[in-house]
Amino acid sequence: MKLLTIAWKDFVIAFRDPGGLVIMLLTPFLLTLVMGWAFGGFDDSASSTAGLADIPVAVVNYDPDGQLGQALADLLTSADLADLLEPTTNLDETAARAAVDANDIAAVVIIPAGLTQAIIPAGADGAATNAAPELGEATIEIYGNPGRPLSVSVIRAIVDEFNNRITAATAAGSLTPMQLVMSGRITMPEAQSFGETAALSAQNAAEPITLRGVETAEGEVEVFDFMGYMAPSMAILFLMFTATASARTILTERQLGTFSRLLTTPTSATEVLGGKLLGTFFIGLAQMLILIVASWLLFQVRWGSWVAVIALIIPLATAATAWGVLIAAYARSVGQANALGTAVSLIFGIGAGNFIARPNLPDWLRTISLISPNAWGLDGFFALSSGGGMADVLQPILGLVTMTAVLFAIATVLYRRQYA
Repeated sequence: MKLLTIAWKDFVIAFRDPGGLVIMLLTPFLLTLVMGWAFGGFDDSASSTAGLADIPVAVVNYDPDGQLGQALADLLTSADLADLLEPTTNLDETAARAAVDANDIAAVVIIPAGLTQAIIPAGADGAATNAAPELGEATIEIYGNPGRPLSVSVIRAIVDEFNNRITAATAAGSLTPMQLVMSGRITMPEAQSFGETAALSAQNAAEPITLRGVETAEGEVEVFDFMGYMAPSMAILFLMFTATASARTILTERQLGTFSRLLTTPTSATEVLGGKLLGTFFIGLAQMLILIVASWLLFQVRWGSWVAVIALIIPLATAATAWGVLIAAYARSVGQANALGTAVSLIFGIGAGNFIARPNLPDWLRTISLISPNAWGLDGFFALSSGGGMADVLQPILGLVTMTAVLFAIATVLYRRQYA
C-alpha cells in the first residue's frame, strides 16, 4: 500500500507540473505536427490511404531527336505514370527552375543535348569491328524542390531506373563476345554464356519501367506512412526523456534528505525505491497512452490492433523506466544523471531511427540499436501500422522484457553499493 502511495504521489506531481507537461506531451505532439507537415504528412497526395499522386514535374528535353532523350520524355509523360505524375513540357529551363523555386512544381528533369549519342556507343548499329566502342558522357539533371523531398525522391527513382536499364543494355551490347575472346579476357566456351547474359540484359531493358509497392489484401498499393511513423517515434523518444528524468528524482530526494527522512518512518528502502520506480512507470505509460490517443483522434494515425498496442507499450514503458533506474543508480549526482540521461536519450533516438525512418538505416546500426527500447518499440509499432497483429509484436515484447530484467539486475547491484 505504501508503495502505491509513493507512486501516486510522484504521478500527481508530474502531471501538475506545467514544465513537465510541456516536455512530456506538448513537445512530442508539436514535433510530430511539424515533421508531418514538412514531409507531406498532411498532404492528401501523401496520405497513407491515397499515396503519392499528381506530382507536378517539368520535363525539359534538349535531345528531342535522339532515341533515348525522347524515350525518357515519353516515359515521364506516359499514361502508365499518369496517376503518379502531373508532367508539363511547355516550360523552358529557366522558367522550370523558377517554378521549382516558387514551389509550383516538385522538380524539373533536364535531359541534356546529345544524350542518345553519348550513351549509345559507336558501332552499336551492328557494324563489324574488332575495336571496343567508346561511351560518351551525359548527365540527366534533376532540379528538385527541397520542400518536397518525397516527391523528388519518386521522380529521381524513375530516372535512376531508366538510367539503369539503358546502362545495362549498352554495357552488354558494347562488347561482342568475339572481341572479348580476341582480347584474351574470356575463352570460347565462355563466349556463349556471355552472349546469353547480354541478351537477357537487353530483354530486361526493353521491359517497361514500373513502380513497385506493397500489395494489400484488397490489391491497393501501400506507401510509407510518414505520419504513422513519426507519431510513435516522437512518443518513444520523449518517453525516454521522461523516464530518465523521473528516475532522477531518487537522487534529488537523496540530496535533499527526503529519502533519509522517509527511512526513519515505518517504510523500508524497498518500498521507497519500489514506489519511485512504479511512479516512473505509471508516468511513462500515461504519457504514451495520451500521445497515442491524441494522434489517433487528430492525425488519424493507424495504430492497428489496440490490444497489441497496449501489450507493446507496457513493456516499452517498463524498459524505459529500467534505463532511467540504471542511470540514477550509476550517477553520483543530479547533474551527472541529467547529463547521462540526455545523452542516452539522444543517442538512442538517433541510432534507433526516431528521426530517420528505421528501415532506411544500415543493417549494422539497426542491430546495434536493439540495445535501446526505441528500436524494439519502433519495430513493434511499424509492424502494427503495416497491418500486423499480436503475433507480430511478440518478438519486440520479448526483447523489451529481457532488456528490463537485465537492466534491473544491474541497477540493483549498483543501488546496493550506493545505499549500503
